[in-house]
Amino acid sequence: MASERTTQAAEKYTQYRPKYPPELFSLIINFVKDKFGESKKYPLAVDVGCGPGLMSTACLAPYFDKVLGVDISESQIEQATLNNKQSNIEYRLSAAENLPVEEKSVILIQAATALHWFDLEKFYRECDRVLVPGGVVAAFCYDVLLLVVNHLQSDKINKVVKERLNSEENPAYKAETHQLSFNRYTHPGIQIPYLESVRIDDFYFSVTSTIRNFIHFYETTSLAKDFLKQPKIKGWWESCTERIMEAYGTENIDDPLTYRLNVFLLLGQKPLT
Repeated sequence: MASERTTQAAEKYTQYRPKYPPELFSLIINFVKDKFGESKKYPLAVDVGCGPGLMSTACLAPYFDKVLGVDISESQIEQATLNNKQSNIEYRLSAAENLPVEEKSVILIQAATALHWFDLEKFYRECDRVLVPGGVVAAFCYDVLLLVVNHLQSDKINKVVKERLNSEENPAYKAETHQLSFNRYTHPGIQIPYLESVRIDDFYFSVTSTIRNFIHFYETTSLAKDFLKQPKIKGWWESCTERIMEAYGTENIDDPLTYRLNVFLLLGQKPLT
């Protein structure tokens, strides 16, 4: 049973993490169609590092007979199961490097905002084991810097975000896993090891939110969670909120705020033979 703290963290994921838009999954499914042809539904997809399920796993349900979401976090799997409204989705506790599926049984392996946490050599070896010939790996993430848009003071707000929320005071920014995502999955070691692979960089989507939820979203990130456990950081973090509100020109933390995310996507196909 997950602890109260980890359960609360999983609930915050559900509440504050943005859902990826349908257009992103259309790009992935079109890549699958190029390999397997048109189909009403494909047999099996696995979403690795699925979190609470709503951001990425549920989006695959219309395209597959079965979707399996896996995560190493018990609390995330519990939350995903609670969130599940689709009869063809199942959630299971599992490491990315040891998937609970048979050899050559999976059409699509998806990793949303998760690839940089895996043991990449073992994960890609596991992909090779479970994918059918021609099977697809799709891995995507978004820039950690969320840019506020559609506001007269966007430039001022974004200046605060860049200076404070992404401060070099946070040692997590120097961790190897975070550097992989900061560098937009360009490091050679994170590339999908199949000859037929493509990269998509110019995918953007906007999220309509509030100042409060914008701050809470940052609080769910691994960059912030451990950092904010330090007592001396509390006042610093509160000052971030205050400075954003000042730049915005409001005293109401629930005023609307729209931010833009830039997604980078890796796609690769296992050889047919």
